[in-house]
Amino acid sequence: MTVTVGGFEFDIEGMNEKLKREGIGKILLQVPDGLRRKIGVFQDAIEAEVTVWGGTCYGACDLPLDIGESEALVHVGHTEIPGLKVDYPVFYVEGRNTVSRPHPQDLSEMMVGEVALYSTVQYLEQMDSVARYLEDRGCTVAIGKGDDRIKYPGQLLGCNFSARVDGALTHLYVGTGRFHPLGLSLSLKKEVLIFDPVTGEMGSTYPDADRMIRRRFATIQRIRESTRTGIIVSQKQGQRRFDTARDMCRLCEVHCTVVEFDEIEPHLVDSFDWDGLVNTACPRLALDDSIRFEDPVVTPVEYIIAQGEMDWEDWTMDEIKG
Repeated sequence: MTVTVGGFEFDIEGMNEKLKREGIGKILLQVPDGLRRKIGVFQDAIEAEVTVWGGTCYGACDLPLDIGESEALVHVGHTEIPGLKVDYPVFYVEGRNTVSRPHPQDLSEMMVGEVALYSTVQYLEQMDSVARYLEDRGCTVAIGKGDDRIKYPGQLLGCNFSARVDGALTHLYVGTGRFHPLGLSLSLKKEVLIFDPVTGEMGSTYPDADRMIRRRFATIQRIRESTRTGIIVSQKQGQRRFDTARDMCRLCEVHCTVVEFDEIEPHLVDSFDWDGLVNTACPRLALDDSIRFEDPVVTPVEYIIAQGEMDWEDWTMDEIKG
C-alpha cells in the first residue's frame, strides 16, 4: 500500500513487509509536524500496534532517546542518516514528491560548464529527471556523493552540504524552499540556481546569500562584547556536539556555561543570565531562528572568529559532519 498525503507518496507496504520479516508487532510512529493532522492515515495503514510519538520531529537527527514499550520506531518523511546509530530498530518511510512541472525549455541554455545538481530526499526523482534532460542536450552533469551523514548522491540536509561539487561552474538545486539552496550557496560561497519542480519556476540564491553573510558578520561583532556566554548543546541524537561545546568553552575568555537542552526554545534559553550564545545544535538555530532569541547567537566557527582565532575571510557555513 502506498499512502499519498499532500502531493507526497509514502511506501507503507514496503515498511509493513520489513516489520513482518523482523517479527515486530508494536511500533512507535514518528512523523514531522506537517503530517500530524494526517496521523490516522498512517496509523490505519500500518499492520502493527501503533503508539504515536508526541515529541518533536525536526528531521532524522531528531529520534527519540528511547521508544518505551515499542519494539521499533517507524520514522516518516525523512531519510536515514547512515552515520547515526541508536539502540533500537528504526524503519524509515521516505516521502517522495508526486507533483511536478515540465522543465523550462531553455533550462540547458542557463547552464555554464559542468553542472552540479542537488536536492532533498523528497525531490530526488525530479533531480534525476533534470540530469537526463541536461545530458540529452549536451551538458556535463555532476552529482556529489556526500559523507556518512548523506544516504543518496546529491542529497542535501539542512546541516550538511558535503555532496557539493566544488569544481563545477554551475550549481543547480532542484526542490522547493530556500533554506537548503541558501545553505549550499553559503557553503560553496557561490551562487546557486533553483528550479522548483512544483511551480516550474527558476530562481537564485543571489542576493539572499550576500545579505545573510552581512547579518552573520554583524552578529559576530555583537558577541565580541559578551561577558556571560551560554554554550548550547542539544540532546537530540543527531545534533549532539558535546566535544565542540567543550572546545568553545576553552576558547571563552569570560564566564561561560555549557547547557544541554532537550528542546531549545526562547523562553528556556532566555531565562538564563547570558548576553551571548554559541549554538552547537542544529545550525539552523543560529542562521534561521536567531531572531527569536534576546541575545546574539553564533555558530562555533563564528565564535572562533569573534575570539580572534580565525580571520573574517575564513568564515564557513556551520555543518554537522558525518
